[in-house]
Amino acid sequence: MPPRDPALSSKIMKRIKGKNTGIEIKLRKALSQKGVRYRLYSSSVIGHPDLLLEQYRIAIFCDSEFWHGYRFEENLEKIKTNTSYWIPKIRRNIERDEEVNRALKEDGYLVLRFWGNEIEKNLEGVVETILEAIETRKRVLDLKKKIQSCTTLCYIEDGDRYLFLHRVKKKQDPNEGKYIGVGGHLEKGESPIACMKREILEETGLVVKKYHYLGKIDFLNDLFPPERMYLYKVTSFEGELRPCDEGDLLWVCKKDMMNLNLWEGDRVFLPLLDQKSAKPFRLDLFYHDNELAEVIGPYYEKSKKAKKTKKRKA
Repeated sequence: MPPRDPALSSKIMKRIKGKNTGIEIKLRKALSQKGVRYRLYSSSVIGHPDLLLEQYRIAIFCDSEFWHGYRFEENLEKIKTNTSYWIPKIRRNIERDEEVNRALKEDGYLVLRFWGNEIEKNLEGVVETILEAIETRKRVLDLKKKIQSCTTLCYIEDGDRYLFLHRVKKKQDPNEGKYIGVGGHLEKGESPIACMKREILEETGLVVKKYHYLGKIDFLNDLFPPERMYLYKVTSFEGELRPCDEGDLLWVCKKDMMNLNLWEGDRVFLPLLDQKSAKPFRLDLFYHDNELAEVIGPYYEKSKKAKKTKKRKA
């Protein structure tokens, strides 16, 4: 077959829609039949998702194979004309998709991307994936509304190591056998900072001198009451370490801490202990039957801009 005229190829490409494509319309109709409500190309959300389920913070994209680089490296040779334009353009599209995914995740969104071929040939499977994501997000939101208990968790740093508490002494301990930081529940009228300092003194005998607030984590477990945890890192302290009646205290090198018997959710936030960002993060960890089922975040809440008030004329 002779190569297509470049002018004709250019004309065809220009006629391809960026919005309301066939695959988008097909998916929209299928979701509408299931009672799913959505917004289109929201200008208030980065990347302007093809479909936005704002209530559940789910962003959906319908990606055409050519423009978004389906198996791009394998299919490079199929681009025959104007390669100096198309190859860099599609590579940039792939990079932009990854940038959008990261930015949306930092805002607490679940990003679902579907290839046009998936929507055309397995629409039922695509819809089922979206419905399952909605159900999981519903359970997470319902549990978050029920949070009444607040706790603190702190990791005390000493050079290249952190202090861990191996929970092996307390009976009927939900953390039995796990390695965690030091912390506990807020008492009535107590601030998270005061709680953190008190718990460290009670459990370790150490006095906090300097600390950093790292973020807020919601532990959502269908077997236990949900709780909100404030995460801290202590960088300076005084005193001598003393035995703890809740477990064994031990210093663990940072490079070895992932080898400990940890909650799976802890493996998500422990690498954030040494983050350079001063901005506190949010993280939602959803456990089903004590197995980590969903991770939302880490994401960062947008600061609320103060509304400007007009000055009244005298």
